[in-house]
Amino acid sequence: MGDEVHRLSCTEQGFKDAFREQGFLSPYIEEAVPAYVLQNAEWFAHAEALNKAGLDAFYRRDNEVVGLSSQHPVALSIRMTFRALSAFQGALILYRRAMLPEGDTLTRNIYETAFWLGFLHQDGSAASRAFLNDERKSQKARASYYLEQFASGAYDRNLEIEDQLREQVAELKAAINKADDVSIQEAAKRGDLYGYYETYKHLSAGSAHNSLNSLHRYLNRNADGSYDGHIVGPDPDTLVEALPVLCIGLSITLAMFCTIVSLDHPEDKLQTLLLKTDTMRKAQKAAGGGIATMA
Repeated sequence: MGDEVHRLSCTEQGFKDAFREQGFLSPYIEEAVPAYVLQNAEWFAHAEALNKAGLDAFYRRDNEVVGLSSQHPVALSIRMTFRALSAFQGALILYRRAMLPEGDTLTRNIYETAFWLGFLHQDGSAASRAFLNDERKSQKARASYYLEQFASGAYDRNLEIEDQLREQVAELKAAINKADDVSIQEAAKRGDLYGYYETYKHLSAGSAHNSLNSLHRYLNRNADGSYDGHIVGPDPDTLVEALPVLCIGLSITLAMFCTIVSLDHPEDKLQTLLLKTDTMRKAQKAAGGGIATMA
């Protein structure tokens, strides 16, 4: 453990023992938060300011959906932006506890939202159709699954419900349009945000799913390539990379939101913070920090 352990009301071994018993629910994790935040004070402070400015912009425009279809680009963008802000807040809570893979999963969600917002900005009609098409495919898959469960005997037979499900599957199948199939990669391209797709893939590979790559981080590797155990617990050293990537993701999202939702006056505070995100990251990379392939 690092120097932050000595700030706690327990010994280093006591911290480790408590983690073995309770994991991240250990009370000593909460005690360690101030030390983790202090190590990255500038980025944590910037993240909190960005969150406040984003929420302010959102709440001053959430009534713009009045009179719009729920699938209108503006209506979709407002809901997407709140989802991104919530994910941002969740990621910050996890990062404050140095829970990196867990926070990265939420950061990945923010980039995905940014790509869809970019697509909505570039071609609102096509993006809305793609979003609806994806929902139809999801509903069809769920209805098909329930039919399989009835057929296998896992569910007690109910002919009325089964007929309704078959009718639903048929209707959805007829409505699904392959021309409106848009992957997240395609959304990033069509939203003119493809330069950030590599960051999204990096986050996906390392946190979103069980994979050899995401599980590799838990191996305690030796110089010869072998391993002699596992590495678990808080990872404060990686926050220096995770926090800028998180802030950039929300900055892109908010920039797209402000573009889609027409503004009557400039968002001076928010614009200043968006520019500051870029300035801080460039300064960090110029000083030799940051992964070259990450945002």
